[in-house]
Order: sequence, then structure tokens, then C-alpha cells
Amino acid sequence: MGGLVPAVYLITKDPLIPALISSFFLFWLLLMEFERYLHPNFWAWLLKHSPGIFKTKPGVLTGDTNFMIASFISVLYFPFPVAVSNLLFLTFGDAVSAIIGSKYGKMHIFPGKTVEGLLSGILLNSMIGLLLSFHFAVSFEILFTGILIGCILEVLPLKLDDNLTVGIVPGIVMTVLFHNINSFAS
Repeated sequence: MGGLVPAVYLITKDPLIPALISSFFLFWLLLMEFERYLHPNFWAWLLKHSPGIFKTKPGVLTGDTNFMIASFISVLYFPFPVAVSNLLFLTFGDAVSAIIGSKYGKMHIFPGKTVEGLLSGILLNSMIGLLLSFHFAVSFEILFTGILIGCILEVLPLKLDDNLTVGIVPGIVMTVLFHNINSFAS
């Protein structure tokens, strides 16, 4: 589900369809969140019988919901190349960091976060960013700044879900840099 919004946006270059897709999923995820809040005993039973589906307790938004909020905001408010780049970084950087960090991580930064996971996220997102810098009229330096900010936010033990912070803060920074550098070059 994570790569659907940026992939559709990349293909269509029109924010309407990705915004509709993210709002569709966000609607259903928020309904699920409301149901989790109303019936916590049912969700406790569900968690017991199907571990790994929901890591968060009722009343706290799941990572999927936060991801879809970030997707919706990115599509609506960030310029096309920033939104697509930011969402691809969030989707693939987060996944590879988690996989490499949990499987091969030895040097812990914070609980559940490792140097190996951090570096793998930076490396994969840098490769994606390099490809995107050739495709879009946005410099690799701007994209790399967003990558570093996102990866740092990913490992910090913040109270906010990292799918939300990593999905929005780097996009804001890249948007500011994108507009300032483009206006300076004009």
C-alpha cells in the first residue's frame, strides 16, 4: 500500500488521483482507528490471536494511518517532485532500515534502532534520490538533505510516530529549499 500513492503520482503527474487514493485509504484507516477506540476489548482479543497486525494500543494511531496522513498532506501541499521523492524515501527507506536493522543490526543507537538500519536507509534513499534528481528538476543536494533529515527523525525516540514526522518534516524542508533555489536561479 505504501508505494501506491507515489507510484500513481509519478505516472499521472496529477495530484487528483493520488489524493483520492490516499483519502480513500485514510477514510477506512480512521474508521478502523475509531472502532479500535470504541471496542478496545475486541482489539485486545484480535491482537492476542493475530500478533503483529497492530503494534499500537487503541487510542494511538497506527503507523499505517500516520503514513496515509503524511501521504495525503504530501500530495496536497508539496511540489510534485518533492512529494514523490519524499513518499518514496518514506516507503523504501523505512522498510529497508527496519529489515536490515532487525536482521543485521549490532550497534544500537536507541531501542529498536541500529546504525546498520540507519545507514541502509540512507544508502537506499540516496540511490533513489540520485535517480530522481535526473528525472526531476530538483538537485540531488536538496533530496539528500531531505534523506538525512528523514533518517535522523526515523531513529530519534520521539513521541510522534515516525511515519508522520518522516513523511512531513523532510518534505517541508525540501519544499523550502526547492522554492528558494528555483527563485534564486530565476
